[in-house]
Amino acid sequence: MSTWHTRDGRAVSLSATTNAVAWQPWGADAFAAAQQHDRPILLSINAVWCYWCHEMDDTTYSDPDVVRFLNERFIPVRVDTDHRPDVNARYNVGGWPTTSFLTPHGGYIAGATYLPADQFLAMLDEVSRAYTERKPELYEQGNDIRRQRREHAARVAAGQEPDAALVDTITRRVAGTYDPIHGGFGTAPKFPAAPMLRLLLHRYRVTREPFFRVMLEKSLDAMVGGALHDQIDGGFFRFTMSADWTQPQHEKMAEDSIALANVLMDAGILLQRPDYSRCAGETIDYILSVLFDSEALAIRGSQGAHSDYFAEPAPVRAAIPSPPVDPCSYAHLSAQASSMLFAAAWKLGRPELTDIAVKMLDAQVESATSGRLSLVYSASGVASPQDGDLLVDWASFLLAALDGHDAAPVSGERYRQAAEYAAGILYERFLDGQRGGFFDIEDTPDRPGYLQVREKPLAENVAATLGMMRLSHITFEERYLHTAHHTLSAYVEANRDYGELAADYAIAVDRYLNPVVEVTVEGRPGTPDANAMLAAAMELDSPNLLIKLATVENGAAPAQAHVCLDTVCYPPVSDPSALADAVAGGGMVTESPFQNVLDLLG
Repeated sequence: MSTWHTRDGRAVSLSATTNAVAWQPWGADAFAAAQQHDRPILLSINAVWCYWCHEMDDTTYSDPDVVRFLNERFIPVRVDTDHRPDVNARYNVGGWPTTSFLTPHGGYIAGATYLPADQFLAMLDEVSRAYTERKPELYEQGNDIRRQRREHAARVAAGQEPDAALVDTITRRVAGTYDPIHGGFGTAPKFPAAPMLRLLLHRYRVTREPFFRVMLEKSLDAMVGGALHDQIDGGFFRFTMSADWTQPQHEKMAEDSIALANVLMDAGILLQRPDYSRCAGETIDYILSVLFDSEALAIRGSQGAHSDYFAEPAPVRAAIPSPPVDPCSYAHLSAQASSMLFAAAWKLGRPELTDIAVKMLDAQVESATSGRLSLVYSASGVASPQDGDLLVDWASFLLAALDGHDAAPVSGERYRQAAEYAAGILYERFLDGQRGGFFDIEDTPDRPGYLQVREKPLAENVAATLGMMRLSHITFEERYLHTAHHTLSAYVEANRDYGELAADYAIAVDRYLNPVVEVTVEGRPGTPDANAMLAAAMELDSPNLLIKLATVENGAAPAQAHVCLDTVCYPPVSDPSALADAVAGGGMVTESPFQNVLDLLG
């Protein structure tokens, strides 16, 4: 048995005879041990929802020969992908479980996904011998990859102007991956691809081109009516193994169900498909009944795979335990769920959902006031240590605060302040003010391995950009709009690296290039007149359409819509059929003169 000492002087045993893998958490101590003992690191990235991760733990990592070899020749490090998305983004080799072999300084050597014990032992032996015999070469390889990651991150730089041609180019990319036979995008395995669905929905609303509707409906029909959708318990599985939407992989991710509920809500209204609206409501019911932590006022990440359970009919399921749920909640998912619930209160006519959304958002506002948003937490507190906050959490919180500002008048001012505070955090900790865009992690010193390279993922940058544009609209501060422009410019070329997954970027560009059309619908959610006015608002063809939903207590008053174009707001419209004409005519109605909102600022 050997020992190594942590930076604070603690002695830690490295046993070669233990009957379990001596897993260590990702961090400076693990890398110090690897350097002290001159051993490569075995990085295992797994997930609570991942069937093959549990299978590899039960078989490969329980094999006595594997355990002995690992503990003798390597420093084993275990990372939960949901707890450390920053590590996963830099070391995942194409799925879960990921097994990455690293130098003691975090350079990549080799990797694989699931392996049975005999193949894994062969790989352990090969990597161990390579490290002993070709160490300088492996270090150079790892350093080359680090340099490549730095160069790739540096490519995200402002310069070119985003234009309408960019929106069309990305739309063609998405259309090029569409599966005309089965719906959806690409081939097997088939994922829900929410960004592409959002772009189709956006483009259909703006252009009314029938082929956008055809692609959208065929895809949603396949997902809602097929094996991807759990028809009994609700929610959606992560993907299907077959292109025809059969053979689902049975884990359910909160992120997928939230995204699809949002798409289905909007598609249900815009396409006049009540079955989509109904499925959206059932999906939200699943999220609230299974994934909502009522004590933490937050959303858990997933429900694990269990093919035996999900293959059974409803009566059998009712008599057996359901698959386990992730015990941890996540900041970005809770923010996204708050936004979803604010929208669902109106779009599904369920005003009670606003109360849940407010409680969840209030909990996040309270957490954010400390200056930190813990990625992973539970009712008992922070569940996983972090090296710093993440862009995805603050960008999602910014959007949720803006949605709260628009939907909850009583707390609106407080949520506006929370949104401005979140924007301040984004500026201070994540913005690349010189080159444009936002980094995914804070500039924390002494990060090990490839976390020394701060990267700029497109999805999180789009979320931050949309938040900046909306914040500029309500505060009249040009700096937010300038930041949005600078960020969008940084991806004019770099978006190509994402292929069709740049769909949300196309939406953001289209919104930026067009003036804001703000429509505030006032009424009581779920009433026929409110539903009709909301539908009329959602059918407007402005690319930069901002719909605010305001609940009024006077049930006798008919629903109405207030239209604001740029800084000019016009008299309310009470006839849904007249809303489009009011917007197209610049709000030219005769009931009363318009008012410039800037005049109200003195």
